[in-house]
Amino acid sequence: MRRLSSVQRGESVSSHVLQTDKSVFTTSIALVSALTLLATVLFLVAALIGVISRVPPDDGSRKGVAVIERIKPVAQVAIAVPKPAGAEIKLTGQEVYNKVCINCHAAGVLGAPKVGVKELWEPRFAQGLNTLANNALSGVRAMPAKGGDPSLTEANIHDAIVYMLGETGIKTDEAAK
Repeated sequence: MRRLSSVQRGESVSSHVLQTDKSVFTTSIALVSALTLLATVLFLVAALIGVISRVPPDDGSRKGVAVIERIKPVAQVAIAVPKPAGAEIKLTGQEVYNKVCINCHAAGVLGAPKVGVKELWEPRFAQGLNTLANNALSGVRAMPAKGGDPSLTEANIHDAIVYMLGETGIKTDEAAK
């Protein structure tokens, strides 16, 4: 038995050409897609090689710097050296108040008696001026010793207390001096 060609079987030539065209088109699309995928992969590999070649080899120096950074001290201790007695600068009560005391006593921070509010100062003054001065020198409740300024003298602290009492309207025997 002899095989008949599609033309002999009665199929048209145009349907045969159409089927061949579809086959060629499908093959072409597959080929273009494969080439595009290959080009993309090659591009990515080339880019990766470029990045890798630009990174310098690790010689361990960065690790050493990181270790030093992690173990370095977070603070340093600074010890104030007391000034010689002859180098003291005489400050008035107002100057000491403006330098140190104003930070808390102007606003009443942490329970500090506000300058100018007599009701807050009278019970403290009733204990005596020496008690007020001793509390200021050694610190009391939230107030640090000497208001946080170790360079102040006993006389500076005393004058500042007399000044604050005077500004509040409380008369002391010291204020007349």
